[in-house]
Amino acid sequence: MRLFGNRTGLALKLGAIAAALLLGQPALAEGTRAGTPIANTASVDYFVNGIDQADVTATVTFVVDRRVSFTLAPISTPDLEPVSPGQPDAWVDFLLTNTSNSDLDFLIALAQVTTGTGVDGSGADDADMDNIEWAVVTATDLVPLQGGAQIADELAADASVRIRVWGDAAATLTDNQIAGVELTATAKEAGAPGIGADLVYGAGNADLTIDNVDPAGNDGVRISIDGFEVESADLTVAKAYTIIDDGFGGTDNPLPGATVEYTITITNGSADIPADTVVITDTLAADLTFLANQFAGADMTLNGAGCTEDAPPTDSDGCERSGQDLTFNVASIAGGASLAIVYRATINDPAVTPP
Repeated sequence: MRLFGNRTGLALKLGAIAAALLLGQPALAEGTRAGTPIANTASVDYFVNGIDQADVTATVTFVVDRRVSFTLAPISTPDLEPVSPGQPDAWVDFLLTNTSNSDLDFLIALAQVTTGTGVDGSGADDADMDNIEWAVVTATDLVPLQGGAQIADELAADASVRIRVWGDAAATLTDNQIAGVELTATAKEAGAPGIGADLVYGAGNADLTIDNVDPAGNDGVRISIDGFEVESADLTVAKAYTIIDDGFGGTDNPLPGATVEYTITITNGSADIPADTVVITDTLAADLTFLANQFAGADMTLNGAGCTEDAPPTDSDGCERSGQDLTFNVASIAGGASLAIVYRATINDPAVTPP
């Protein structure tokens, strides 16, 4: 797990984005531009019988081929983006940088990472985000917008462009689950609006045509993985009862008239994520009558502290009762912590009807 929370993580991520974009702007030494003609002439000067003859020359000309070179990488590393279950429109950013010696178009594709695949050094994928989509920064959309452009059109040599990937975290996701997303960029021919034609690799060198060479695999494809890590409280609840007095001096049998003590235990199984604004409700069965003043004058205990059955909306100590309905309001349960609620009731003992 990362060691900072959502707000800190967002600040660091925005800082990383700004730094990456600033660093992406200086020239990256693209080399001689593809298509540049280079001519070399050899000349022979000679004499015949002391008479200078016209020079003999030979010229060879070729054009510089295209080095298809580019990078695609997450902007914020090595940490994954923290998400909470049910959170919509969480996002991560990638940076696509054209280090070729030519302008290029780039076709972008997005997929969920296969379960079990490592994600950004943080662990293995074991979940999926819902409704994943992506958009590319353009001259008019300086911040990626959902529903925006999904290709990198006419990306100049040595230029960079940001690509944002969004996803919705399902409410069923649990703490520490990882949902990876896989972005693929494929280089295409530039020169006209929209995505260009496929680049052809492996052709023999023709002196006056531009051949394509991709030193990283000769396919013009780069794949990059980033993703999301769920940070969530993990609450469980247990309820138990104890017979305090069965009405006959015993503590074994829940007889009519017996006093029953109930204990509700809520445990946060997350290591470090608190559960906030926790509300616990408990409705007594119709055959039970709530007992007041059972704990040194208090009606019940909330995490060891006595509290009284304030009538709603009064809630000075977190405990309320309205008829058979009990409500307990807790500001937060820290990661790894537990909370206990204890109260008592009697089992109703109606008058015996004569035969």
